[in-house]
Amino acid sequence: SSGLYAVCFRVLYEVSRCIAEGYVAHLTQAMLKEHSNIILNTAGTLSHAQELLKNLEKPLPRVTLDQAIHIMPSSDCLELVQEGQPQFGRKLTRKGEKVLIEKYGGAVWLTEMDHLGVPFYQAYTEGSGRSKAKAADLLLGLGETIGLGERHSTPEMVREALQHHAVSEDSYKWYINMRQVIPLLTSGWGMGTERYLCWLLQHKDVRDMQIIPRMKAKKFMP
Repeated sequence: SSGLYAVCFRVLYEVSRCIAEGYVAHLTQAMLKEHSNIILNTAGTLSHAQELLKNLEKPLPRVTLDQAIHIMPSSDCLELVQEGQPQFGRKLTRKGEKVLIEKYGGAVWLTEMDHLGVPFYQAYTEGSGRSKAKAADLLLGLGETIGLGERHSTPEMVREALQHHAVSEDSYKWYINMRQVIPLLTSGWGMGTERYLCWLLQHKDVRDMQIIPRMKAKKFMP
């Protein structure tokens, strides 16, 4: 049964990536169909969107963090998740993400990040000794545009990860209980809409792409 569970684990993770890629393709096709004039007038080209659709006809390339580190041309492409504390893992800087995006033709999945550098609820990569997360970021445009991952499926796994990350259980009793009542293998993803629009319109500052205005200390919705 453990072997079957591991197979299902891998399949669910791959299905999530497939669905995410399909969503990006569908969204980009719709944007080109309905708003090509706006995109062309703002970005000055449609080629980046057309090229992505062509690339999405097959699975996008995937690079693990360890593989990416060996590709980086300089030390400023990489940094520690917490400065001065290497035990919490490494991550690519914005410059490092740009290196991968350019190397792989505009879009690439960064996978198997250091686990202590991601939220505790991400599942562990099998055989990594709890060092790697079963998670992936789609790098596009400004950088990470989609975040994807599987979750721990049992309360024991959640408790182990909380302890590993030195996070108190007190704030996550509801989450542990949810896995206790229904131990369920789940996977999901989310897209940064503003980041996607920055890529679509070839804009460089996500702060200019607010769908809902950011008005600190002001009430702007009823």
